[in-house]
Formats: sequence, structure tokens, C-alpha cells
Amino acid sequence: MIFYIVLVLMFFGGTLVFYSLSPYYGALGLVVVAMSGCFLCSLFGLSFVALVLILIYMGGMLVVFVYSTAISAERYPVVSNVNEVVVLSLLVLFWVGFGFDSFMNFPLFSWSFGYEEDFLGASLLYFNMGGLLLLGGYVLLIALVAVLVVTYGAEYNVLKAL
Repeated sequence: MIFYIVLVLMFFGGTLVFYSLSPYYGALGLVVVAMSGCFLCSLFGLSFVALVLILIYMGGMLVVFVYSTAISAERYPVVSNVNEVVVLSLLVLFWVGFGFDSFMNFPLFSWSFGYEEDFLGASLLYFNMGGLLLLGGYVLLIALVAVLVVTYGAEYNVLKAL
């Protein structure tokens, strides 16, 4: 039952991100998605992955939230199509409540792979996947440069300072 509640919370957070026109409600939806994702990882026994997810995702989200709040000049933020969001949320609640009633009692611990992935998390991140870690950093750098180009435009020539 807890598994499905966490999945419904993830869905509600994603819906809030999708339907919000304001960065305030979008950030709230991302917090709900991040927290429920971390709780889902901890349900499967991956506490290190949950900790890394919450630290990195919340840190990055904080930067995006501050940046988008500084750009946004909205005094009274709104969520678009509130009626549609409420109907969609009730539909998902009924779907989970009635559709998955026979699956509510399955054991989560049977999905174990025979060893704890939690103890191997950081060592595997730097040992086997070091190239992917560097590739991820490079992709984040490219995304940062692309955001600078898109937001300030070509007339300011922001990239000349870099």
C-alpha cells in the first residue's frame, strides 16, 4: 500500500509541475517528486541512492528555482486548469484504489538481488562508471552554456566573458 501511495505522490508532483505556470508551484511539485522518489528508493533498500538523489536533485532544483524566481515577475502565481487537475487527480486515485486492489499485498523484499547494492554504490560510481560520470559533467556544462545563450540572446554576447 505504501508503494502505491508513493507512486501517486510522484504522479501528483509531476502533474503540479506540468500544470503550473509559476515557478513556485513548479518547485513545490519537484520537491514532492524528489521526496517520493527518495522514499521509493529507500523502500527498495537503496538508501545511498536515495541520499545522493536528494542531495544532488534538491541542490540543482534550488539553483533553478532561484533563477526562475528572479526572472519571473509574477505577484499572484496561479495554476492553470485547476478543474482539470482535480478531475485527473481523482481519476488516478480511483484507478489506484480499485484497479490495483489485488496487488496491494505483494512483498517488496522479494525483489532483492542477493546482495546490498547500497554498500557498492559510491565505489561503483567512481570505479566502473567514471567515464559516465565525466560525460554527465560535460553534458551539464553544455546545458549551462546553452541556457546562457538562450536567456541572454546574441545581442549581449555573454559567451565572450567565458
